Amino acid sequence: MIDFLEGTIEELTDKYLLLNVNGTGYGLAITAAASDHLRKQSGIARVYTYMSVSDNGVALYGFSNREEKEIFLALISVEGIGPKAGTNILSSVNPDALRKAIASGDEASLTRVPGLGPKKAQRLILELKSKFKMYAAEGEEFTPDEEYLQALLALGFNYQKAREALRQAMMAAKEGSAKDDILKEALKRLGK
Repeated sequence: MIDFLEGTIEELTDKYLLLNVNGTGYGLAITAAASDHLRKQSGIARVYTYMSVSDNGVALYGFSNREEKEIFLALISVEGIGPKAGTNILSSVNPDALRKAIASGDEASLTRVPGLGPKKAQRLILELKSKFKMYAAEGEEFTPDEEYLQALLALGFNYQKAREALRQAMMAAKEGSAKDDILKEALKRLGK
């Protein structure tokens, strides 16, 4: 499996990336978020990948970060949602809004995605609701500081686990706690 690729961007559109990795050109279908992220890159770019092997051939899909890739993997685990549909969904809805819609059972928001009808939206909700349940907690307004979250993701932690550990660490932290103290507390919680 190819987890990520690093290389120079040769060609970039809203849905396609040609990445030169040491003289080999990799063509990837990408999400809108990945395209936006890559447009801001200069020099060497890193793209998280998923390789699909089917009767129709081999295809590579690219994502801006691990979080987006994890959500994509959750989407394609649902019957009837393939890699093309998964990238289409992620190109139409940002990851946080998608998780919240699934967790809260908001079928109407999901059916706004081109090509995603009521039956597939219901299936997504049915199969993924428990996976994203933490995003639908009543009164939850927690949005971790992006810096904290990026620090934990850079250490290789899963997005959802890192987010939950940060939420708990911030709730336990005294007002005015230093960033390092909050990160240490989150790391302790992730170490359990």
